[in-house]
Amino acid sequence: MRISKRQAAENHERVVNSAARLFREKGFDGVCVADLMRAAGLTHGGFYNHFASKDELSAAACARALAQSVEAIEAVAELEPDRKRDFFREYRRNYLSRRSRDATAFRCPMVAFGADAPRQSEALRRQYAAGLRRYLDGFARAFRADRGRRRGEADLRAEAIAQFAAMVGAVVLARGVAKADPALSDEILEATLAALEPAGGYSPKSEGRP
Repeated sequence: MRISKRQAAENHERVVNSAARLFREKGFDGVCVADLMRAAGLTHGGFYNHFASKDELSAAACARALAQSVEAIEAVAELEPDRKRDFFREYRRNYLSRRSRDATAFRCPMVAFGADAPRQSEALRRQYAAGLRRYLDGFARAFRADRGRRRGEADLRAEAIAQFAAMVGAVVLARGVAKADPALSDEILEATLAALEPAGGYSPKSEGRP
């Protein structure tokens, strides 16, 4: 039975969204086409009605996940200065929390896809690079209000990139040793948060595990 163009478009979106979630959880090479279609509630045979290859879907899913993150940070960049400062305080604490670290699928695609992207197709690498650039642009715009002092645009952008890179790196390291050495994993999160928020008085140890 033939389906309508509208249903075909909806199915396409379901596949891309399901793939973005599964790839964050298991990596691009840890999921097969059958798994992706099953997660979307569709049959394996229908895959090639939507994509020429798994690589094409991987690039689309990467682009979708990054676009969602970019949209979120660009919305923050439009907030009033006080609300931006509140956002960044919670952003750092949530990003570097035990709860986020222990999530099966880390929400931030920069963490979830970063290690995998260099081994994937050129199309995916380009999507990742373009999405990361756009995210850092938005992050730097939002970051200006968090500093509360006059500084050059280049200096602020450099500091924003350094802070985001520190958070991403800390989570990658903390997730990598969380099961083998949980004390070290906690230490990594705490040290990074303390460096980025010296007067915060907050520690991921205060959280219970999810």
